Amino acid sequence: MTDHSTNESQPTAVEDEGLAGRGARLAAYLIDWALVGVVAGLIGYYAGLWERLMQQDTEAVVWLGVIGMVVYAVINGRLLANRGQTVGKLAAAVRIVDARTREIVPFWKSFGLRVVVIQALASVPAVGALFSLVDVLFIFGERRRCLHDHLAGTVVIRVEDS
Repeated sequence: MTDHSTNESQPTAVEDEGLAGRGARLAAYLIDWALVGVVAGLIGYYAGLWERLMQQDTEAVVWLGVIGMVVYAVINGRLLANRGQTVGKLAAAVRIVDARTREIVPFWKSFGLRVVVIQALASVPAVGALFSLVDVLFIFGERRRCLHDHLAGTVVIRVEDS
């Protein structure tokens, strides 16, 4: 007779590696972009970009995107460079590290490849939305790595004592 019961308390191989959960990554993402959205939105409002957005001015969209990237770098730059974390990742107790060495990656990888390059590709008309969807769907792989993680050679891990 075969025992088909499973022991749900036994961790899987992926959990043993300390990879961040999908929920924690989503929470970190939402915190980061809500914070950036509020600050960039206020800057855009006072710079007169909101009126131009209502008139469907493409240049205003580009400027707001640039402001968003600068705000993201200002808010998260030091944390990314020193701890491999953003404000959201700090709150969610997760960290970006090199996929092989588990060391904190340089800022140009954590911000340049994971954020700027991905956001630029996501902004391409017609295919950007599809690209963004594919990027996010990659998290459902066994190693929980989005397309931006593969591009930068990173994984996101849980932090025991943040």
